[in-house]
Amino acid sequence: MDADARFAAALAWSGYLRRTLDARPELAEWLRREGVAQPLTRAVLQGWRDDLAGQDDSTPLPVADCRAVLRRLRERVFCALMVRDLGGQATLEEVVGAMTALADLAVANAYRSVATELAATHGTPIDPLTGAPQEMLIIGMGKLGGEELNVSSDIDLIMLYGEEGETPGPRRLSNHEFYGRVTRRMMPVISERDANGHVFRTDLRLRPDGDGGPLAWSLDALEHYLVGQGREWERYAWLKARCLPAQAFEGSDPDAQLRQMESLRIPFVYRKYFDFDALAALRTLRERIRLDWERRALARNGMDSALNIKLGEGGIREIEFVVQLSQLIRGGRMPALQVRGLLAALHCERDAGLIPPQDAARLEDAYRFLRRVEHALQYREDEQTHLLPAEPAQRAALAAALGLEPDAFERALSAHRDFVEETFRNAFRLAGVSANESAEADAAVRPAGAGRASQPTQAADSDMDLESLLTDELNASFQDDASQLSGRVASLLNSPRLRTLPDTSRRRVETLLPMVLRAAARTSAPAAALVRLFDLIEAIAQRSAYLALLAEYPDTLARIARMMAASPWAAQYLTLHPLLLDSLIDWRALLEPLDFGQMARQLAADLDACLLPDGSPDIERQMNLMRDVQRQASFQLLAQDLEGELTVEKLADQLSALADMLLAETLNRTWPLVNKQAGAAPRFAVIAYGKLGGKELGYASDLDIVFIYDDRREDAAEIYAKLGRRMTSWLSTMTSSGRLYEVDLRLRPDGDAGLLAVSVEGYAEYQRKHAWPWEHQALTRARFAAGDQEVGARFEAVRREILLQNRDAAALRQQVLSMREKISAGHPNRTEQFDVKHDRGGMVDVEFVTQYLVLSQAAAHPVLVENLGNIALLGIAAREGLIDGDVAMQAADAYRTLRRVQHQMRLQGQEKARAAPGALTAERDAVRRLWDAVLGTGSIAAS
Repeated sequence: MDADARFAAALAWSGYLRRTLDARPELAEWLRREGVAQPLTRAVLQGWRDDLAGQDDSTPLPVADCRAVLRRLRERVFCALMVRDLGGQATLEEVVGAMTALADLAVANAYRSVATELAATHGTPIDPLTGAPQEMLIIGMGKLGGEELNVSSDIDLIMLYGEEGETPGPRRLSNHEFYGRVTRRMMPVISERDANGHVFRTDLRLRPDGDGGPLAWSLDALEHYLVGQGREWERYAWLKARCLPAQAFEGSDPDAQLRQMESLRIPFVYRKYFDFDALAALRTLRERIRLDWERRALARNGMDSALNIKLGEGGIREIEFVVQLSQLIRGGRMPALQVRGLLAALHCERDAGLIPPQDAARLEDAYRFLRRVEHALQYREDEQTHLLPAEPAQRAALAAALGLEPDAFERALSAHRDFVEETFRNAFRLAGVSANESAEADAAVRPAGAGRASQPTQAADSDMDLESLLTDELNASFQDDASQLSGRVASLLNSPRLRTLPDTSRRRVETLLPMVLRAAARTSAPAAALVRLFDLIEAIAQRSAYLALLAEYPDTLARIARMMAASPWAAQYLTLHPLLLDSLIDWRALLEPLDFGQMARQLAADLDACLLPDGSPDIERQMNLMRDVQRQASFQLLAQDLEGELTVEKLADQLSALADMLLAETLNRTWPLVNKQAGAAPRFAVIAYGKLGGKELGYASDLDIVFIYDDRREDAAEIYAKLGRRMTSWLSTMTSSGRLYEVDLRLRPDGDAGLLAVSVEGYAEYQRKHAWPWEHQALTRARFAAGDQEVGARFEAVRREILLQNRDAAALRQQVLSMREKISAGHPNRTEQFDVKHDRGGMVDVEFVTQYLVLSQAAAHPVLVENLGNIALLGIAAREGLIDGDVAMQAADAYRTLRRVQHQMRLQGQEKARAAPGALTAERDAVRRLWDAVLGTGSIAAS
């Protein structure tokens, strides 16, 4: 479309444009000459402002001149955007970006002119802490904060300042009064309509206490308000809050105040714990959006609901709610979601796996379409409207203005709104709440107030006191165990944690406890489940959000009860890490396989977003986040394990892959902390030994690792030792979220006496000349786990070289037998029970056999070098003719069974996996036959 066609399209649609250009021919000429020739960027708008002012902005304009210049600038921007947008030249990003830039520029100019004029009379406010001039912080809320203003938008502002004090002029004012006067005088400069129109309508009602509060608030007062009185809808409002780039006084430095403001905003908006109180409030907000609109639509004869593309069904507001809901619920745990713009947040949620890619694409298409329609409606008469025309002729004209045929426009509009409406109805499911839970919680906030949530409270408030109520429930449901459990009930009710609860939390516990008894009674181990549930409640009593979860979501409570009944270890894990409770809401997602690629990408994005106000990494927050991710992933595997979805081998593979991922990310985060050489990448590798090396990791296993490097830089030994220390500290330091992993570095060359990180050459030299036979045994289970792939490949070459050496089988047999005796001596079993791991016929015997086979036979049978695990290696040895096939198969099956039994015993809380004396006899016999065939007299070793 050429320039004439673009102007014709805009003039055909917009009565405002026709009247303006008729009255201002010079504007029409300017628009054709340069106004629509290029995208409207911040720099372009600044140039237009300077042109209209006749000067750059190094000197503030008098207030009256500022007022006139800003109105002329707004006129230019509005008309130029209209022509470019309706002509198909401007993207949505250009339109909303230009309007945001206009608002930023207008607010900054108005503030500077007014504050300069006021300071000339009263003096400049001074920061008493620094002695420098103190600026007012102007916070843009809503679409202004998110940099996505529409073309006829209001702007929502909140005015803040740092420290209290007085201006130093002859007519002194308190800082509070000074900033209040600045605000009062600024607003007409921007919003008052005169012969030149207006710039933006302004709204200050989002400030604390709304119209009843001061016009400007100190940061200290804001903090007290947010902590003590901040409401859930205000979290929604503050999500996009952004400090506008406005500065009036030379020599001021508002950075400290900006950091303070952000340090208040972020924890207020984003909660670390999944806040179920907030979830209920957001459900109420969702219902309010619908009910408020329905009320207003009925007042207008029911027309607006279909015609309003912002507030009606399937409108822009519903898209905003869907996206911001996930931000509010998950953003505290996923810092990458802490972005202001809607499309940016939508993309983050898609990348995080919170919204399916196809749904995210359709939401984005709907948003772009509806925003373009919104802008076209507002271009028509420069009105803040969102109402579609009702008359067919005007609808056709709107379609034409958008470059569409009427039928195509109506089809697209209906399709987009239908999808948005359906997505809005399922918003809580998208945010991670299952369909059943969402329906239950929706029922709980219906205006009638009756239903599931109120029933337990009625019981607790009856004449019967809570302890008597629980005793009757025990007698009815637990019978033989009732008397024993009644003591635990009394202990819980009288525990200090419950005695000191606020009234609201106390009432919630009173609601919850009868539900807990009923949930435990329906499990496979009712008494054990109840005791463990009581332990959990006592642990979380001071966290009202978790009490809300258990009280509001009976399906989730039932799942927790089943886990408590199934495994005391799982019960203890959940009690120690109640942060995991929110995972149980979406049970389907919890049972899905872990996607480690997606997890790694999201973890990296979240860690990148963990920043201090000065932009440097927030290391403590990053360490806590990694621990939370590890707990969450482990808990997801635990849930699948208890549901029978994972074999022991698959579980170990998954836990090992999780550790590899976290090791890689630990390396990524610690390298910049030690490296001083710009652009240098770490030529460094983490080598896994033991259970991690053999991919047999358990839930609570420590990590046996060795650090190696291959780097010619002069400070390599020093820098990689520092890196090793940093990584060890990052992994093993106890933070508020716990410890990531226990780390054991004793398998490095020379053990505790050796270097923390060793060069590849030094490692190879040690393995060739100085390593003990048991160290070569350990090497059979070693593998590259994380770091530089080339360094990892060099390690694998060294490992292969060492394992392929010719060895004296008889001498090696004696060394292996001697080491086996040492292992037995180090794990004595003075009971008659069978120690599944360490006793003869147990797991260690199988592991020693496979290690011996690798070391003694790999030179002739190189296939044994591959680190494939004990079961696979036995099969390979049989195929290579080294052991009888039946012996190998029976021993492999026995090893698999022993691992499964050990795992089940650990889940039952047994520290040592020991079975009854007569148990597992077939498995023990199978292992002994393998041992005799390989390491006994007449074996490979003895022949």
